[in-house]
Amino acid sequence: EKISFSKKIKNSVKKAITYINNFENIVADLAIKKKYDYVICGHIHQPEQKIIENEHGQVVYLNSGDWIENLSALEYCDKKWTIYYHNEKIAPSQKIISPKNTLNVIADEVDYYLYSLANTL
Repeated sequence: EKISFSKKIKNSVKKAITYINNFENIVADLAIKKKYDYVICGHIHQPEQKIIENEHGQVVYLNSGDWIENLSALEYCDKKWTIYYHNEKIAPSQKIISPKNTLNVIADEVDYYLYSLANTL
């Protein structure tokens, strides 16, 4: 049976984007429920900073990106998060304005969630 290579790739990319978006929203919902201020992730390979909101509140979502493709990392200094890029010509650093001065970070719950996902696949 003939298969369109481009269609197969597009469908795979769409599935990956849907999975990542679902992951971000589920993690954000957990963090908001637990009254955390930040969700910090890495290895999704796209440096990201955004505020995710639901009917119960909001959380700052941070993704460090990766050191191989984007040469990016997260840096916390002077009560501000920055996406650091090794080569500023690639992309400028972005200052993240935190909603609070406290630093409550969700980690164990995400690890548990990922562990449970791995065991169901």
